[in-house]
Amino acid sequence: MTDATNKVAVIAGASGIVGRAAAERLIDLGWRVIGVSRRPPEPALAGIEHIAADLADAEAVRAALSPVASSVTHLFYAGRAPDPDPAAEARRNLAMLVHVVEGLEAGGAPLQHVQLIHGCKWYGSQLGPYRTPAAEDDPRAPMANFYYDQQDWTAARAARSSWTWTALRPHILAGFSLGYPHNSMGVMAAYATLSKARGLPLRFPGTIGAWESLTQVTDLRLLVDAMVWTATTPEAAGEAFNVIDADYFRWCDVWGELAAFFGMEPGPVETVALVDTMKGADAEWARLAGQHGLSEPDLGRIANWGYGDFMWRVWWDDMASTAKIRRLGFDPVYTSRDSLLDALTAYRRHRVIP
Repeated sequence: MTDATNKVAVIAGASGIVGRAAAERLIDLGWRVIGVSRRPPEPALAGIEHIAADLADAEAVRAALSPVASSVTHLFYAGRAPDPDPAAEARRNLAMLVHVVEGLEAGGAPLQHVQLIHGCKWYGSQLGPYRTPAAEDDPRAPMANFYYDQQDWTAARAARSSWTWTALRPHILAGFSLGYPHNSMGVMAAYATLSKARGLPLRFPGTIGAWESLTQVTDLRLLVDAMVWTATTPEAAGEAFNVIDADYFRWCDVWGELAAFFGMEPGPVETVALVDTMKGADAEWARLAGQHGLSEPDLGRIANWGYGDFMWRVWWDDMASTAKIRRLGFDPVYTSRDSLLDALTAYRRHRVIP
């Protein structure tokens, strides 16, 4: 277990799926945890010190961090501001990171480590077929990507600072979140629940290519443990690591078990656009929430249908290697099947689904 003595973490983006999970893990380990985001994590998390700030506002970030900066030893940066224009997205997300790091440095933070949370879009996984399994030193894809800008800036800044850095690249996350709808398991949970309420089997709404291709997930528990490990392991400093479950899968091979979880019959591949077929589902969900006593009547806080449409249309093999981090000594084993079912169980435990 990591010695938490005098370790104080700022988690930027604390209300997101990664930020909240990381805060919970660090609190359990005895760290002092300060979350920075526009709203606090949900469900509420005992032990976190939350500071409300818009990471895009440099002055607001500096003012928010000023009272606590002098004790902060670690920054876990999990903030993100999506933009349909990749170049604009890169500029905005780099600026947000710079605001936090410079705000901490201006406040005299005794920083030891800065950690970035990126993903497999580093390899252009969203664009089409790419070299698999992707390795951390593969050539960059020819595109604007805020991951590149953030890592380059952080590495250059660390080279003239007293702190080190790491970057983690998870795959599709398997875990629970509320208020952060860009979550594969939130989409799965809401889609299956609505399908069942409509008397339908659990049909696969993506393409036949996505149904049959190889893919991977990253268990949220695995990711947060890797965050702690890389942030406190000197040998990991100055490196990027893929962090992914130990195996891979095809949706066609797990769909039956997912259907069984919901008490449904598995259906065929029926390619539809969820953004179209789920129009009007907000009112339907609110009725379901009332009927079943669910904790969240706002469907928009659970699932983003556009995210589901993208996830279930990736017809190419979508895989990255985890050899690098395993060789360094981090090798907990999570399997895709367990990660998917455990995440859905968490949605049921929190009464988000029946």
